[in-house]
Amino acid sequence: MDSFPEIKITEFKSYDHSDKEITDALNIAYGIDRNYLDWVGVSITSIVINNDINIEYRIISDEYNECFLERIAILAKRYSIKITLYLINAECLSDLPSTKIWSRAMYFRLFAFEHFSNKLDKLLYLDADVFCKGRLDELANCELNNVAAAVVRDVDSMQNKAAERLKDTGLKDKYFNSGVVFANLQEWVKNDLTKRTFSILLSEDSYGVRYKYPDQDVLNILLKDNVIFMPRKFNTIYTIKSELKDRTHQQYKKIILDETVLIHYTGATKPWHKWATYPSTIYYQKALAASPWKDQPPRDARTFIEFKKRYKHLLIQHNYCAGLVAGFQYLLRKYSIYQK
Repeated sequence: MDSFPEIKITEFKSYDHSDKEITDALNIAYGIDRNYLDWVGVSITSIVINNDINIEYRIISDEYNECFLERIAILAKRYSIKITLYLINAECLSDLPSTKIWSRAMYFRLFAFEHFSNKLDKLLYLDADVFCKGRLDELANCELNNVAAAVVRDVDSMQNKAAERLKDTGLKDKYFNSGVVFANLQEWVKNDLTKRTFSILLSEDSYGVRYKYPDQDVLNILLKDNVIFMPRKFNTIYTIKSELKDRTHQQYKKIILDETVLIHYTGATKPWHKWATYPSTIYYQKALAASPWKDQPPRDARTFIEFKKRYKHLLIQHNYCAGLVAGFQYLLRKYSIYQK
């Protein structure tokens, strides 16, 4: 693939139980694949139980299953909200960079900004591992005059690394995380940002640059002087991996503060994993309990990297027998990979 991918987004199903005026709605979109179907519903629940403003939800995925459709319908009816599902044909994205952690669903946000520009002025994009614990009023009223988006700076440790990796000193202290992007859709289209992002990713000139976080890295390059920065409370990044170095499991309180509105659980271990039994996931657990997915069992390890993370966390939690078994299972998978 050496040109802009031809992507079609079509409305699949709509569940409209909202009793509020649509004209003043905050529009929120997610881009997911089948691995995040259940968790996007919990993310939406976390917003609903903490807010009473009018919000309309849009989910873009390349597939849905019956279990998800049944529960998302219950969610919309229970909380009197509108949720619209869209299908995207993602087959032609196979040539784009992806990683062991991030699938090509990361690119769905780019098409969302393009697709919804014909009906919306602003769109808040959230990753499905972002959960809400506060009110979104301030964010919803954020002015986006003459900028393409409002974003939140990534953690301090990322700033120098990103600037060096991308060979752009201008990104230092300005590198943002793309898990929360409040986009000015007219400005986005005016600057042709979706097409330009793919042009860079597909360009031969990009081979000498390491795009560790493909779409995020390129968006940072393109939007360097075309964003405003929101407070960190709107994208508080917390990595459950940090629990491995915190035997008290209370240090998260220095990161997830009372003022925090959106928590972004980054990294391979997510709050829905079976071994992520830490106080820091309480905000996810509250939303889960209030959602149609409350009876969904925690997810066990499926991927190689999840097997690796699982045994380390189990040992830290003093589950020594389970940890040793998990470690052995990880080594078996590691050995089988090296044998191929």
